Amino acid sequence: MFFGEGNVMRLPTRQQRHQQLIEKYILSRRTMLALLGLACTPGLENLVRGDTHPSKPSPPVNPHIPTLPQHDPLKCQQERQQQLQQIRQEYQIASRLPASVRVATLPAQEIFSEGYNNNRGILAEKVAANQQAFFKNPQLFLKLEDYAAVFPILPLPDVAKKNNFQSDATFAQQRLSGPNPMELTNVLTLNYSLTQKLGITDEIFQTVLRSVYRRGYVRETLKSATQNGNLFVTDYALLDSDTVTPKKNQFLTAPLTLYYCDRSRRDSRLIPIAIQLGQVPGISLLCTPMDGVDWTLAKLIAQMADFYVHELVRHLGQTHLVLEPIALATVRELAARHPVNVLLKPHFEFTMAINALADRVLINPGGLVDIILGGTLESSLNLANQGVSEVFNNFSKFALPTNLRQRGVDDRSVLRDFPYRDDGLLVWKALEEYVSQYVAIYYKSNRDIREDFELQNWIQVLQRPISEQGFGIVSLPSRLTNRDQLIDLLTQVIFTAGPQHSAIAWIQYQYMAFIPNMPGAIYRPIPTIKGIVRDESLTSFLPGVEATFAQVNVMAVIGTKQDPKAFTDFGVNSFQDFRAINVLKGLQYRLQGLEKLIEQNNKRRKECYPGFLPSRMANSTSG
Repeated sequence: MFFGEGNVMRLPTRQQRHQQLIEKYILSRRTMLALLGLACTPGLENLVRGDTHPSKPSPPVNPHIPTLPQHDPLKCQQERQQQLQQIRQEYQIASRLPASVRVATLPAQEIFSEGYNNNRGILAEKVAANQQAFFKNPQLFLKLEDYAAVFPILPLPDVAKKNNFQSDATFAQQRLSGPNPMELTNVLTLNYSLTQKLGITDEIFQTVLRSVYRRGYVRETLKSATQNGNLFVTDYALLDSDTVTPKKNQFLTAPLTLYYCDRSRRDSRLIPIAIQLGQVPGISLLCTPMDGVDWTLAKLIAQMADFYVHELVRHLGQTHLVLEPIALATVRELAARHPVNVLLKPHFEFTMAINALADRVLINPGGLVDIILGGTLESSLNLANQGVSEVFNNFSKFALPTNLRQRGVDDRSVLRDFPYRDDGLLVWKALEEYVSQYVAIYYKSNRDIREDFELQNWIQVLQRPISEQGFGIVSLPSRLTNRDQLIDLLTQVIFTAGPQHSAIAWIQYQYMAFIPNMPGAIYRPIPTIKGIVRDESLTSFLPGVEATFAQVNVMAVIGTKQDPKAFTDFGVNSFQDFRAINVLKGLQYRLQGLEKLIEQNNKRRKECYPGFLPSRMANSTSG
């Protein structure tokens, strides 16, 4: 990454070599943005975009047309097995977390490309220069707006540019088009009664709605709103004290937020109704939009919880750490010329490398997770492990269409503006068609699936518990019997590696680098009564300079796409079979159409959403 030993930021040794590139960026930025026509600010990609072209991918190790092992002559089958034996020696397995294994030693072919490293260097210099510029003229954080001063060189995050960044509308919209759209859940789908965990009454509910609507009478009740599918929650029970232990002088809680979906004939909006600062109704403080500064603080605490769950569970656990075991199983069990290996290989690029880097500077003792987040490092790693286990124990339930349906957020007649859902499903369907066409090239029947002994070994080791030398995805079948099973599995892996990770990673800077929108930790006790907090004391709950720059710097790094290649930009250097190349070209053509459609949709949305724009998605969890 961009931090030396002990996590002290240092300028890279290539500073002078890149200085001209940075100056070139400063001079040409306006022109570049105009040419790109970016209505959605993508983050910090413009710091590197256009300066470094992707290096030409290397041809595959085994450049033959893919074949199923059972169709090869005996001699070729033996060669494939010998190749796999050698690969297993090179890709040996070690433990990272109880639920997630890693590669023991990073093989040379898994390291970052020259283009990727160049972009890392350019961004590192910009991040370091931004911090140095602030300390030349440091400012105190006396009010929330003062945190904008920590961006003297880096662009001010979009959320901070809004005069109403503290508004309820901005707070609610982040559940739909922010970095973590994975928490919003319809009350109808909860496995508990809302009033068992949330101390709210019809009187409180209707008082908030009367204030929002500015009228004296509201007919809606909690019961009717629930029955109509209009009540939603974000429940951060994962952060309960039984799971996460706060560090000294930092404070955590597991908030629960209630939202009401207000539907008109053509539109809908989420209205925050209440935030309970804990999981015990009647004891945990309940705040509503009527509570002034207490409500502002409650939203800050809820945003802190969202930051925590997003970063450890949804991002680290459920993209990075669930994919490395699948990548390892693929390279160890499927020969280089196996069609599934060929299909998946581009979507594992740099995954082992970025995870190894995270081991050294992000999730290590004294690392950035330890500095930024309010829980102990052990607690944070336990939470990441819990995120992995959640997927591995319920793998198919994390397929996008299934996940949306189970959370009760799939109904477009209720949530009419949910960009993550709407754009994500477009990409999912394109990928599903692509995978289906690809699989049909090599598997002419379900019998081909059943007789593919490499594929069956692959699924068996994936499904086998880690304690039995497997990869722990215990919810997978122990055997594949038909093409539909394979198509569903491959679609979910590719979507998670590329589009899903891109949607929740490359948007982080614009929301999570601005501390008053999403602080990584809270530094004063969680209030239990109202009326003791003042506007001028809000910043005392937020990080100081050191933790602030740790958060800004890490968001600049992990929130920026540094692999120069766009999604599916791997072409014939990965695919040697003209049939597969034609299928890939078909996907690329469909993605071009989706790009235009999403851009048109963004012109009509409350907030521009770049998460699933194909041009800015990566192929893999590469950052």
